[in-house]
Amino acid sequence: MHRLKPVAAILLCAAAGLSQALPQGVRKVTAMEGITEYAFPNGLEVLAFPDSSKPKVTMNLTYKTGSRQDGHGDTGMAHLLEHMMFLQTATRPNIKRELMDHCAVMNGSTSWDRTKYYDTLTATDEDLRWALELDADRMVHVRIDKSLVDKEMTVVRDEFEMGGNNPTQILFQRMLQTAYLWHAYGISRWATARITAVLTIWRS
Repeated sequence: MHRLKPVAAILLCAAAGLSQALPQGVRKVTAMEGITEYAFPNGLEVLAFPDSSKPKVTMNLTYKTGSRQDGHGDTGMAHLLEHMMFLQTATRPNIKRELMDHCAVMNGSTSWDRTKYYDTLTATDEDLRWALELDADRMVHVRIDKSLVDKEMTVVRDEFEMGGNNPTQILFQRMLQTAYLWHAYGISRWATARITAVLTIWRS
């Protein structure tokens, strides 16, 4: 969690229009059209876009990994992990409830090359700091045990089955499979919920 705390300092200072020395090792990359980019030594990239006319603040967190990193026989892991990130951590027993208590509009999505989470909250320093700490905490300390996985698996399966009779989605899947015979791009991002493969991991 401590690795993301300097990000909160940057965003809060930017939102307040203040000038402050950056944390050690952090550098300003560029600024354009009101958006400022910062780079951290650990590879983290931060884009700050303050807009004092808006009553809300949005944190859009993108990880550059997705379903194409799923191993053979493990398709579905990236999508399943996205769902698990909304359940529990070692110190947060109900992440969804905590988000609702902060009146957050939130969601996540999984694609081939990235997994994304966003939170939109009231534009206060406290809410922004809380959102940053939440996402740092759940990425490092998310709980993944069989009871939680079994429960969330039904949700992931429902998402997958929603498109089972959609001709457009089926055509798109067949096109991907033809274009990418031996690459994970041949698996539709919706097929990240290919449950039969994932379930083999939780047999025991």
